[in-house]
Amino acid sequence: MAHVNATETDLEFLRKDPPFPEKSACIITCLLEKIGIVEDGNYSKMGFMTIVSPLVFRNRKKLEHMNSVSENCDKEINRRGSACQLGNEITICIFKYAPELHFKS
Repeated sequence: MAHVNATETDLEFLRKDPPFPEKSACIITCLLEKIGIVEDGNYSKMGFMTIVSPLVFRNRKKLEHMNSVSENCDKEINRRGSACQLGNEITICIFKYAPELHFKS
């Protein structure tokens, strides 16, 4: 938040559907970096699978579904956008293929 001078108001946008405004998207990108879904400024399908595998590893069908989500997003995410826009693109793609991961409040 400090890096992009974000406020609590910028966090409120994260309760809504993406795309998020610039500062909110920057926060998402930062969070995705921290958990390994963004690596070296790019989407990491391996990072995504590392995060979701413990949630679905006992269910082969769900694991295969998440692998498909990972592959689809790897193909669809634009690598030429801004660093913050990457957070929007990843979130949109994951929610598109795996809406069950969208924890709306």
